[in-house]
Amino acid sequence: MKTLFLPVFSRLVAAVAAGALFGGGAAFAQAPTIPNSTGAATPAEKPKPLAYTDQTYLRNTLKSLYYQVQLANAAKSLTDIGLSRLRDDTAKNLGAALEALGKIATAHGEKMPAEITGNEKVDFDRVTKAKPDKLAKEWAGALAKESKHLDHETSLAEKTLQDPDLKTFITNYGPSIRSTFTSAEAADKAQKTAH
Repeated sequence: MKTLFLPVFSRLVAAVAAGALFGGGAAFAQAPTIPNSTGAATPAEKPKPLAYTDQTYLRNTLKSLYYQVQLANAAKSLTDIGLSRLRDDTAKNLGAALEALGKIATAHGEKMPAEITGNEKVDFDRVTKAKPDKLAKEWAGALAKESKHLDHETSLAEKTLQDPDLKTFITNYGPSIRSTFTSAEAADKAQKTAH
């Protein structure tokens, strides 16, 4: 009596071996490896978790940068030359900062903001629904308020951050954050005295 088990089993073993040999064996997939200091390959490690204060700064800064960039993009109808320049500089400089911080966030498993929430949403709605003659004042006020908050947080974080990538971020983009604040503050004061 012939058994079907042996030919079927040998074909299965051959198929699995061929799949593994030619890279088709998903069952044999391994975690990516990186060389360690001795040159031996070790499984890739998850990034070291951020300290609580670093994580808080990262999340708050992502939210603030996202809001300020969206605020700049929403003010396309500004006609004042100075405000238009501030709007464009904000979109460009803080957009670059947001992109750089987004890479750090992704490396630490943090998500990018996808919408404006909280008090920022209230301010954003006020700006986007402002009548044309009130837009400049509302926009400058909202940008000054948020940029002041971010500049303050960044100044404090600069002294306490532990993560080297976040320290580098502040070194590279802290001046843009400060410049946005000082320019927005001056624009806000000018709008208040003009009306």
